[in-house]
Amino acid sequence: MVRFNEERTPGRMENTRNTLSLVKLRALEAVVRTGSFSAAAKEIGVSQPSISNHIQSLESRFKTKLLAKSGYSVSATQTLEDLLPKIRAALALVDDVEIKLSDQRELVSGELRVSYSTYQLAIPRISAFMSSHPGIAIEARALATQDILDLFDKGETDIGFITAREVPAGLEGQLLVTSRIVIAVPPDHPLATRDKVTWNDVNSLPLLQREGSSGTRRIFEAAATISGAKPRTVLALGSWGSIATLIRSGVGVGIAMEAEITERDGCVPIQIDDPSLVAHHYVVWQKDMAKVAAVEAFRQSLVAG
Repeated sequence: MVRFNEERTPGRMENTRNTLSLVKLRALEAVVRTGSFSAAAKEIGVSQPSISNHIQSLESRFKTKLLAKSGYSVSATQTLEDLLPKIRAALALVDDVEIKLSDQRELVSGELRVSYSTYQLAIPRISAFMSSHPGIAIEARALATQDILDLFDKGETDIGFITAREVPAGLEGQLLVTSRIVIAVPPDHPLATRDKVTWNDVNSLPLLQREGSSGTRRIFEAAATISGAKPRTVLALGSWGSIATLIRSGVGVGIAMEAEITERDGCVPIQIDDPSLVAHHYVVWQKDMAKVAAVEAFRQSLVAG
């Protein structure tokens, strides 16, 4: 069993320089996340040689390479990559203990990093959580689904609102909504009175879509490929709000989840006659982070809501 301390056991001639400690784990995680020894040292507030000594100590004890260097950049080896979720969860849990001991009350303070791909679904839930837990500082970022998943791999987000067919491997999650993927047209468009359109109709339209890392776009294009359709995307944008603005101006027809289209967008949603065009929107988190206080509280707020 690995002990997270640096105490010397009486009567034993153990070299405590090579014991596994939270200090060394913090140094290791910071180097991977920042990509350099100097950046990690600056973040933690120690010297660069101190960071190097911590890493060398760990690699020496476990006789394995934890970091790989490429020029001035440093990254995790596969051995460390597999352990990073547990290391980050252990560090977060220690932070929880410190918060509880210093504040005397659970969740009086703390931080939670939230990333979302669809603000219409995420913002109301983030707002409700902030009202219930005013001491938690929220950092919220709007990104496409794949970019959010990349943040999880880097340990740079705690909660993600994503669009996918299922919860990605390595994560846990809760389904928020299931929605059709539709075309969105202005009210005066020739198709606006139709209940459904075919793939042949879609092929003839100038499409406005989210960027290639969008979950909605990936599901749409996979369905198009299977059906043999060849849709024409004329512009890729970073947000539904931007797409809606261009739809109203007559630039093209949008592709979106029906659940994200609201009355104020001034667009008419029309289904595409393909049953596979269904997207699920999830709230997800790392399995090893599930019991971290702020993450657990956010999960519970979803059930309460």
